[in-house]
Amino acid sequence: MHQADLHHMQSQYEHILLQSQLEIQEQTFRNISQEIHDNIGQVLSLVKLNLNTIHEGNLQEKLSMTDELVGKAISDLRDLSKSLNGEKIADIGLKAAIAHELYMIEKAASIHTTLTGGDIDCLLHEEQVIIVFRMVQELFNNILKHAQAGLITVHLHTAENAVVLSVKDDGVGFDKDNMDDSKTGIGLKNLQQRARLVNAQMTIDTAPGQGTEVAITLQPL
Repeated sequence: MHQADLHHMQSQYEHILLQSQLEIQEQTFRNISQEIHDNIGQVLSLVKLNLNTIHEGNLQEKLSMTDELVGKAISDLRDLSKSLNGEKIADIGLKAAIAHELYMIEKAASIHTTLTGGDIDCLLHEEQVIIVFRMVQELFNNILKHAQAGLITVHLHTAENAVVLSVKDDGVGFDKDNMDDSKTGIGLKNLQQRARLVNAQMTIDTAPGQGTEVAITLQPL
């Protein structure tokens, strides 16, 4: 019986892991598509427009603007690559990866951001860093889609041999007891499942009109 229970737990873990990987992959594809369409595609359209309207009188001006736009497209592609590459995230560290993500949010939306706390990567396994970062990305995505926030605050710290990461916004909040998963991206329940994969707990403090704070607490593996 004990062996059967262990086998069932292993099968359940593998199922949750696969589900999480598929959700991350699907969300990643959506993010790539939106980023290419909204930012890089728009910039390259302006490049094409500039090249099609060159004439002898504006040659230098148009070439200069085209050079600037191509430089922006390259920069945006680099930004996108940094956000998607798990190995890069592990290399630069969780705090630096979050800082980069917040920079992209400030650049793209009228939202102020702050990032405080120390570097906690030495306490975390690489798998924890990558999965927690994907969770943070999804939390940011939900804030941008639903919260109507003007400020995002991220804080990293240690407490009682655990690592704590909190993501807070000053948006509209929601009623946890009557939560509609279809309005929270892949759903907060799935974020909870993903947290368990890396030995973490996730708590949510929110109410209508009072913003939302999500805290992820990890025990080092």
